[in-house]
Amino acid sequence: MFQPNGKLLWKNPPAKSNASYQPTTTEHLFNIFTHGACVLPAVYATWALVHKSTTPCQLWAGLIYGTALIMLFTVSTAFHTSCYLCNSKSRLRKGLHRGDRAMIYIFIASSYFPWLTIMQNMDSVIDLRYTIWILAAAGILYQQVFHEKYKWLETIIYLMIAVLPSIPFVCTTEFEGMWELKIGGAFYIVGLIFFKCDGVVPLAHAIWHLHVSVGASIHYYAVFIYLMGPKQYKLETQ
Repeated sequence: MFQPNGKLLWKNPPAKSNASYQPTTTEHLFNIFTHGACVLPAVYATWALVHKSTTPCQLWAGLIYGTALIMLFTVSTAFHTSCYLCNSKSRLRKGLHRGDRAMIYIFIASSYFPWLTIMQNMDSVIDLRYTIWILAAAGILYQQVFHEKYKWLETIIYLMIAVLPSIPFVCTTEFEGMWELKIGGAFYIVGLIFFKCDGVVPLAHAIWHLHVSVGASIHYYAVFIYLMGPKQYKLETQ
């Protein structure tokens, strides 16, 4: 954790081409804590969604979204713990790394799921209900086949799958929760900058984790307030 001069070692030099970045002990611990601290709140948040639901549609939407929220933080924490405890050739570490990347696609799709399932009067975006899961499956397939080979391309794919499906209804309709979705999405996008800054910015990956946590919290708030409960949610088409 410390350099010979006694200072905390906040980062290592950037990884060489086609090699994985090797975090310092300090970075490992921050990576584990920043998402590990979110696991139990995510469990409670999921229970709250289920408890507040009043229709089968709300129940399933809340359960699927909440489960993905729990798994995102759990798999991330498990992966970073394995990075700290296991060597780079560990099969457990490699498997969790693939799972961690796959969970990003699943979480993107599940974040759309409550909105595309519960909102009414949504003829213009109804196909997105299925398209988003097809895109997530395609992303996971790509990630499993070309794991860690084209890192920048993979990041661009994450961004495209997260942003493109939102355009048809965020830009053409006005609805409660729209600003929360935009602000939460902005946290994810800004966080991607730090996602690519390992070895450049101290604790870059942990900062990315914090952006994910804040973005997810804002999106969760919107789902809980605007979609769950006895209120019949409708899109107001401009």
